[in-house]
Amino acid sequence: MKKPLKTVGKILLWTLAVIVVLLLALPIWIGPVVKGVANAVVPGITGTDFHLGEFGLNPYTGTLHVGDMQLANPTNFSEKNAVDLKSFDVDFAVTSLFSGKKYRVEFVEVNGVFVHVDVPKAANFLQIAENATGGGDDGEAAEETADVEVPEDQKIEAPQAESPEAQTEDAQEEKESKGVQIDRITLRDVTVKYGLPVKIPMDLELDGIGADSEYGAAFMDVWVAVRDKVMSAVTSVGGAAVDLGKSAAGALKDVGGAAADSLRDAHGAAKDALKDAHEGIKNLFK
Repeated sequence: MKKPLKTVGKILLWTLAVIVVLLLALPIWIGPVVKGVANAVVPGITGTDFHLGEFGLNPYTGTLHVGDMQLANPTNFSEKNAVDLKSFDVDFAVTSLFSGKKYRVEFVEVNGVFVHVDVPKAANFLQIAENATGGGDDGEAAEETADVEVPEDQKIEAPQAESPEAQTEDAQEEKESKGVQIDRITLRDVTVKYGLPVKIPMDLELDGIGADSEYGAAFMDVWVAVRDKVMSAVTSVGGAAVDLGKSAAGALKDVGGAAADSLRDAHGAAKDALKDAHEGIKNLFK
């Protein structure tokens, strides 16, 4: 009797030792596993090429690193990639995952981002989204089922609308759901191409997102804040380029009419392209 129990004890100890070793080595082996799965699975979802070159996660120190990532455009677009990312780093407070009313992220740093938005309405991203959601199959299925008659004894009554009190309770629960506080977000080397590339020459920083809220900010609110910051910078850079074009055209007016007219035409084209870019980015981030 003692020998079987001793054997069982040894097996349990070895099993526990293996689990401990795997947990301690998690930061080492999780990167290759995630890269392999992502590179194999994502192209089947988006219908485009995808490459993830670097992935690192250390749950014990609260750090995440993603690097050398490219999401290709569908084959019918001239630009190779829809998104090109050099690096994305996050440092989060591990203790906030298990306690408190909001998750806390100390910093997010994004470096070297290129986004191609196809003219005129982000058609490349719309096509990728259609690939990921299966296109219009749901609509066709809905049309087919609409023509099928259901026997009276099999019909199901439509659910009643929620009362205002229930809707208020749902809104309160959503408001009190655990959100996120991000102390600092930094965006470096950002380029948005919509007709022509617009490179933002300065670093973009957002501080204290969700800090003033008891439950933090919703992740969609964080996305909107980043979107607005990028759009504001693109508009500012575009406005400066247009003003520069106006000044140069005025200076050349007395030198040669043809040169001035040519520069004005270029300035007008740049202004129209930047205006389209602004609209395209709005469509993209919707």
